[in-house]
Amino acid sequence: MNKEFIMGIDSGTQSVRAIVYDMQGNELAVEKAPHEPYFSLNPGWAEQKPEDYWKKFCTVTNKVMQSKNFDPEKLAGVGITSQRGNVIPVDKQGTPLRNAIIYLDQRYTEDPPPASKKIKLLFGLLGKSNVIKMVQRNSYFTWIYRYEPEVYNKTHKFCLITSWFVKKLTDNFHDSASMFVGYWPLEAKKFDWYSINGVLDVFNVKREQLPKLHKPNEVLGHVTREASKETGLPEGLPVVVGAGDKQSESLGTGAITPNIGTISFGTAVTMEVMTKKYIEDSKLRFFTWCSALPDAWVLESFIYRGFWMARWFTEEMGQREAAEAKQRNIAPEAVLDEVIRDIPPGSMGLMVQPYWTPHPSLKYSKGSITGFASTHTRAHIYRAILEGLGFELRRLSELIQKRTKIPLTEIRVGGGGSKSDAAVQIAADIFSLPTSRMRTYETCALGAAIDAAVGVGMFNTFEEAVNAMVETGQKFYPNEQSSRIYNDLFNDVYLKTYNALAPLYKRSTEITGYSEN
Repeated sequence: MNKEFIMGIDSGTQSVRAIVYDMQGNELAVEKAPHEPYFSLNPGWAEQKPEDYWKKFCTVTNKVMQSKNFDPEKLAGVGITSQRGNVIPVDKQGTPLRNAIIYLDQRYTEDPPPASKKIKLLFGLLGKSNVIKMVQRNSYFTWIYRYEPEVYNKTHKFCLITSWFVKKLTDNFHDSASMFVGYWPLEAKKFDWYSINGVLDVFNVKREQLPKLHKPNEVLGHVTREASKETGLPEGLPVVVGAGDKQSESLGTGAITPNIGTISFGTAVTMEVMTKKYIEDSKLRFFTWCSALPDAWVLESFIYRGFWMARWFTEEMGQREAAEAKQRNIAPEAVLDEVIRDIPPGSMGLMVQPYWTPHPSLKYSKGSITGFASTHTRAHIYRAILEGLGFELRRLSELIQKRTKIPLTEIRVGGGGSKSDAAVQIAADIFSLPTSRMRTYETCALGAAIDAAVGVGMFNTFEEAVNAMVETGQKFYPNEQSSRIYNDLFNDVYLKTYNALAPLYKRSTEITGYSEN
């Protein structure tokens, strides 16, 4: 029987979504279940319950398999992606030993043990001497080892959400190399863990405690009988984990050449450029991760609390708009789009630096709002937030373009925030480039489905799959006058703001003793 359908599953910070696609990328069945919100047991911590991830995973898979819009027997496979940068320590049976620590978590290890001369020499040869202290301080493995030794000693594997899902589905501790970012000992250039023990020692993890890695289009296993009963997925269904949510969005927008940038307006805002050439930035101004394509990489600009800031604004200052949105049964961002429609570019002199979580390359970065005047309202603050996100993405993307030597010719957008006309138009104006919203907002799940579709043989190449399944939607063109204003603000104000404020940020940290770095 010909296999005509593919499922993509995206387990994000706020919800899990399961979508069944045909070979033209049409969404035939969609189910969504909200996750329990992340919680903080201590300031700066961010955790979620793994059991909730699996419960909601099973909820959406069972519901979507009951759809009458496709033939379950023609389902070729399932592709999975999730939020990145999380850690779940599990025992030999795959049972979680503690809550998941997620990417928003800012815990660190006080006074980690000093690196040996051998390790310092080793990292020097790798050109990474500057990251030793950062890794030791921020590694979740080291934190668990130091503060929860009973958990560390029982840990058989350290998993991501996807690694754990694969174990639950196939009974294999397997995952995609393209899922791992941040403080995991991944040698991205080789799509594998570092083979040198000294490197793993810095992370305080053993190779046998890590899942087996695969390329993003490889089948990791097949749904077991037990997992089939829980999830409703067919027994024997191939399971593929393509890449992390942001890399999957790049694939889901069809941005597989380095002249196309993908902006993801999610809880974290990113801009990614895909390249077949491995490029690193030693100053960590942008990050290099394995992409959703085998033997390609993404160069990623990252704002930790990106469109989260829009929700922060709504919760802290936008109660009126939130109430109106509830009454009209629309998203608060839709009401805010209407409110800021007549505010001119530049928010009448108001400017935001979106470092509510510090950028790792800017030691003393803090969030700031400057330029207040009596004419400003809450609406001006909201528009300035959207503009600040755009300015920061442009700053970081220009660093990437200098390294690739390939200018951007267009931008594509995904993520929940891409529903905002204002956010997309501001991006088009700040970059002065045509910017396309996609036919679907669920570009992340679509990217996961494309990886699976290629992995199980529905398409011979990624180019063939993208041409068949990806389609752009509404296109936003830059307004010449707005772009001119933004260009002047970017060059003459935004780029100079951090250097002007950094000494004050540093001194305020010294006085108050508070820093999120």
